[in-house]
Amino acid sequence: MATQPTKDKIISSSWELLQELPLTEFSMRKLASRLGMTVSSLYYHFSSKEALFAELIDKASLEIIFPANEKTWQNRLLVYGKNIYAVLESYPNLAQLMMDYPPESENYLRLFDKLLMIVDDLNLTDDRKFYTVNLYLNFIYSSKIDSDRLVEQPEKPLSTVKIPLIQLAPFLDKYWQTESLTSLSSSESFEFGLELIISGIEKMVQTD
Repeated sequence: MATQPTKDKIISSSWELLQELPLTEFSMRKLASRLGMTVSSLYYHFSSKEALFAELIDKASLEIIFPANEKTWQNRLLVYGKNIYAVLESYPNLAQLMMDYPPESENYLRLFDKLLMIVDDLNLTDDRKFYTVNLYLNFIYSSKIDSDRLVEQPEKPLSTVKIPLIQLAPFLDKYWQTESLTSLSSSESFEFGLELIISGIEKMVQTD
């Protein structure tokens, strides 16, 4: 009798499948086939695809290091953002998973809670603190998703508009002729975005 895959094997195979397929094409049937098991056996370990995704997010979230040694909220947000991004780079489609699914698993909830702790003493309403954390995380996820798309499609998309770009949108054309588009996937671009968000928070705190 063949040995059934363990839960850890199912998780590792899920990451492998996500490396090969877009998130929208992932299915429990494809995963079961990869593992050489029946779909019903797979559902014995995970009640749904969403439950499996929650487990993937949970285990990945555990690897994100909280910058406890940073003294200011600004530095904590900056370093934490870099640490989150580093883990997103380690797992295929993780950024899209975390963008699509709300924090429900234990370690993902802790991640969100630590971010709320960082901004808790800021002179903002509770609503704005919550918006701040959501905006911060969505920027990180979107940056990783955009970076992946640029890697997959390094060539600049061809416009279907017949008018030359320099006539239609001269300012856009100026950047189109440089490396501005491809540099969006760089660490420098990501860090600049984080610093921009943090400086915006500082301004809101000062004016409230």
